[in-house]
Amino acid sequence: MDLKDRLISHGYDQIDILLIDEDNKQETVADITLHKVTDLEFKLYLEPESIDYELQAENPYFVALQKQENDESKEVKGFILEW
Repeated sequence: MDLKDRLISHGYDQIDILLIDEDNKQETVADITLHKVTDLEFKLYLEPESIDYELQAENPYFVALQKQENDESKEVKGFILEW
């Protein structure tokens, strides 16, 4: 099951995702309507096989490797912000 399907199965529809990388740089990807997104991992530049889900936590999040422009990867934590 991919990220989008897991989020939908946990009851999410419209979300923002706060990404924090290993250097503590923060970026918010706003206004994501899950049923309209075809490939959430691609949109966020995530390596799909690296995603570790913690969606049952009080503040749900995932940890994954994010592809960078220089062909390297950084670990990011993505917090799910529902509105």
